[in-house]
Amino acid sequence: MGRFLEYWKMAYFNIRMNKVRAFLTMLGIIIGIASVVGILSIGTGFSNWVSGSLNGIVGSNFTVYSNGSERIPKYVLDALVKKYPEITGYSESMGANGTTLDLKKKEVEVILSGGRPIIQESNTAELLYGRLYDEHDYEESSGVCVIDTYAAKKLFGFEDATGKIVSVDAYGRELNLKVIGVRKSSKSEDNSNNYNDKNVSSDGEESAIVVGVFEDSKLNFDVPATYIYSVFGLDADQYYQATVFVDEPAHVAEASRKGRRYIEAVMDKRGEDAISVMEFTSLVSSLTKILGGITAFVMLVAAISLFVGGVGVMNIMLVSVTERTREIGIRKSLGARTSSILWQFLIESGLISLTGGIIGIIIGYAFSSLACLIAHLVKNSITLKPDFNVLLILGVAVFSMGIGIFFGLYPAAKAARMTPIDALRHK
Repeated sequence: MGRFLEYWKMAYFNIRMNKVRAFLTMLGIIIGIASVVGILSIGTGFSNWVSGSLNGIVGSNFTVYSNGSERIPKYVLDALVKKYPEITGYSESMGANGTTLDLKKKEVEVILSGGRPIIQESNTAELLYGRLYDEHDYEESSGVCVIDTYAAKKLFGFEDATGKIVSVDAYGRELNLKVIGVRKSSKSEDNSNNYNDKNVSSDGEESAIVVGVFEDSKLNFDVPATYIYSVFGLDADQYYQATVFVDEPAHVAEASRKGRRYIEAVMDKRGEDAISVMEFTSLVSSLTKILGGITAFVMLVAAISLFVGGVGVMNIMLVSVTERTREIGIRKSLGARTSSILWQFLIESGLISLTGGIIGIIIGYAFSSLACLIAHLVKNSITLKPDFNVLLILGVAVFSMGIGIFFGLYPAAKAARMTPIDALRHK
């Protein structure tokens, strides 16, 4: 142990004596390690953010909808929930367009998104004030709504708008909705797409029914679906579209296949392509794998600089062996073993690479943190966090030291094979 400690001291002394050369030797290692750590941290962090965002939007559910004029009966969905234990519930997904006046008395568009209480679970935005509508509100067709902080500020000038009444003009009808809850505004909601279906109102006119919609300039109100049924005289037992909830995301794909087959069987629509399902969990999984593959490829390209850095270590160590030939001869003539010379140069090359690796880790961490911060400043909705853990630090440090030892092996072996006489004769 004492002998190896002496080798470390000698390696440290030789590096200090040639600081500039040692730093230039480390530069390739530093750039390579910093690139690998930075890309891996940002890539994994981005993949986690994308997966988390999509899972938050998608959730453990799938959508089932009718392709034709015939709607899906409520009793079919009730039977579906009873038949499969992994299916925990369902909700119709519907809504209506309307307008209201904001704080400045300007007309703004409103989306009334109706459903059962369970559908509120798919909205991951934090509830800041009040409560969500419940089964009692649903059964009583209560004129209540849950809005977000953006809508609250737009309409009232402050966030806690619970208890306030909003008057909405929807297809010529005046709807007075009481705000019972306020969610934190979610950018992912603001950027979602519109999907339009049609339902028929009590006077026989077609009214646009908007399903799960959000736009930048529109305000979204979550309301009990029964309230929309009662206001527009719609059939509460027939659905064009419904969201079916599953106990775990892993069960969504299989549950969606079972659900479609069962609904078609009960409605006697087998083979007619009358029912379609839409689930995104498989897409999320595939996208995550693609992002992981892209990160690995880019990291592989960045790792090429590690090879270049390793060649640099070998080159400098060969120069060092040439410069210290007489020193090697003197040590051998005084009884130094071949293994001692070998270990001396191996430890020196390993120390150079390890130091470069540590510096590269620090730079890579700083770079990835700065890149994530800039991304957040440019786009507030992007909240990336570099995935930087202890195992990564240890792995990169060991890897960088291994590069030094690998590429330093030839120069060290060359030094160790020298005979004392040849080494002393060298000028």
